[in-house]
Amino acid sequence: MARPSLTRFGWLAGACLLILAGVACAAYIEENAGTQPGRDVPRPRPPTPIEPGPVPPPSGNHVAELADYLDRLEFRPAVTCGRLAVFPLVLARGSNLSGRWLTLDGALSGGSLKVTEKEGGGTVPYVHMENLSQTDNIFIMAGEIISGGKQTRTLRDDVILVPRQTVDVPVFCVEAHRWQGGGEFKPSGAAVPQSIQREMRQGAGQDAVWSGVARNNAALGSENATGSLELGLKAPAVQRDLDAVRRAILPECPGEAVGYIFVDRRLGRALGAEFFGRSEIARTLLPKLIDAYAVDLVVRHKDERWNEPRADSAPAYEFLGRIRAAGSTYASTPGSGSGIRLRAGGLAGSGIAFERGLVHFGCQTDDPGRVEPMPIPAPRRLQ
Repeated sequence: MARPSLTRFGWLAGACLLILAGVACAAYIEENAGTQPGRDVPRPRPPTPIEPGPVPPPSGNHVAELADYLDRLEFRPAVTCGRLAVFPLVLARGSNLSGRWLTLDGALSGGSLKVTEKEGGGTVPYVHMENLSQTDNIFIMAGEIISGGKQTRTLRDDVILVPRQTVDVPVFCVEAHRWQGGGEFKPSGAAVPQSIQREMRQGAGQDAVWSGVARNNAALGSENATGSLELGLKAPAVQRDLDAVRRAILPECPGEAVGYIFVDRRLGRALGAEFFGRSEIARTLLPKLIDAYAVDLVVRHKDERWNEPRADSAPAYEFLGRIRAAGSTYASTPGSGSGIRLRAGGLAGSGIAFERGLVHFGCQTDDPGRVEPMPIPAPRRLQ
């Protein structure tokens, strides 16, 4: 019987190797696509930045803490509700912010922070703050509202109080027609709408803030006897709408997010960004931030219909590129840490750093030509 030739054996071996290689390759692709049985499909990563040209490096323009932070931000997929799109961001290589931290509402409720009117009967532009904790730093974000006292106030700038520190803190009044009541403040769970915060970051005075509060309450149909922004935001109809926005956005934002860019989908542009040194601080303050943008973009336009769940990422990338290119400087702060200011490139930003780590930085456009006007409609109530 004739022996099989070596050529025939070689052909058979080569065919077997090709088949095995093809199976292995298919398994590898299948595994990386996340489509094997029992595997979770990975969430898609956003595309590479699409703003025109390369993003300018921030190290030469920004203060050190913010420059390092901006260099390490990564986008995650947007979460949408009506006109509002929220783009979460995470921080590569972890946080540089050390120490134990509390935020305003938790510190007030837990007894670690005491906020009172200044001695001698109080004064509109200042309140007195005292950190009663032995171990925790307290961060209070600009725009957060404190309730009570002789009139409800909001913080002009970010403030850090280290353990046992006391300081007089500059504030704005957001309740024009009351000057009576007790001397202590309590948490409100609210922050000023982004349209008012934008004016504050641009350097607005008390009269401009009062006008902003009046416009907001009139637009929401929640005017009240004392001209209180807190009461306007907590009107039952307004709260029902804000609760719906929070339920749509909060569960979808990744827990590791340290920052958020807020985009108006109808106008196709970003309105602002908020960055934090720790994900737990960001997560704690996210409900207030959602409300601050949803008041203007969703509650006042709830009759608009949006059938497209996806959001264009270009405005968010472009806005982050503008922030990186603008540059920042150090500024004074009433408590501990180093204040941060940005006034360039059509942007107004403010924040605070502590011991070589960024605690918070918020930024909004300051170009009135690019901001949708906020007219005062005839008073009405949302249904």
